Amino acid sequence: MDRLLFLAAAQASDRPVLAAIAANRHSLALGLIIAAHLLLAGLPQGRAALFVPMLLLVMYLAGFLLLSQRNVFSLSILGVGVLALGATVASVYSETKPLVVLALCLHSSFDFLLILFMLIWLFRQRRMPFDNIMAGVIVLMFMAGLWAQLFALANIATPGAMRGPDGPLGPHPSITLYYFSVVTLSTAGFGDIVPVSDVARLLAAYEAMVGQVYLAVFIALLMGRHFAAHVTNTLGPPPAPGVPPALGAPPAPGTPHAAPPVSRAPAAGGETANSGA
Repeated sequence: MDRLLFLAAAQASDRPVLAAIAANRHSLALGLIIAAHLLLAGLPQGRAALFVPMLLLVMYLAGFLLLSQRNVFSLSILGVGVLALGATVASVYSETKPLVVLALCLHSSFDFLLILFMLIWLFRQRRMPFDNIMAGVIVLMFMAGLWAQLFALANIATPGAMRGPDGPLGPHPSITLYYFSVVTLSTAGFGDIVPVSDVARLLAAYEAMVGQVYLAVFIALLMGRHFAAHVTNTLGPPPAPGVPPALGAPPAPGTPHAAPPVSRAPAAGGETANSGA
């Protein structure tokens, strides 16, 4: 069921402000993501830099899910996000590596489930207005965040798995790992950060392949929805089953053209042409 901040969609439509938020929820969520990234860029490296963006991540993603749909799947995603936030808080006050690994695994699961949730919703849409296109951009950004978590796990498993201009990168997700993830996902490949270990190289290769496939499928989806809407607006919806089309109206797409009936003219003398006498 579509809901908006615990209100049904029918109730939200009676309130102009909530209706405007519901109509542009993906654009607002994208703005929050960009704001969180800009805030992250101004923070120092370390565990505090890990905690603050993840707190913002859970906040705006929880708000995004509440602005979209509320069902068992979305509530499960929110539950994983709350667990990830708790593990992150515990890792800030503890120096144990298992808590950091647990937090990264929970955040990776959270990102993966949210990507799956949004893809299912996105491919069910028959039209692609601007706000739905922003949802596709958000999915791309979540993919980059997911791989940034995986690169951080690779750094923990093999210290020095990722190397930057200043030497090996640390095990905590930062704007540097996210930057490398976006560059790899878009196959830009500037070369200032390179994967060193075999696991990191495999992750980078798979991310590049996923990025290319997603962009191709998403562009095809946009074009398909655009031309489908154009054909529907031009020819109009097909007639209901059992109702003949209006006189002179073009047949619906996919409807076979019926051949006109053949009339036989009577032969001279009032007898048909096939009579023998």
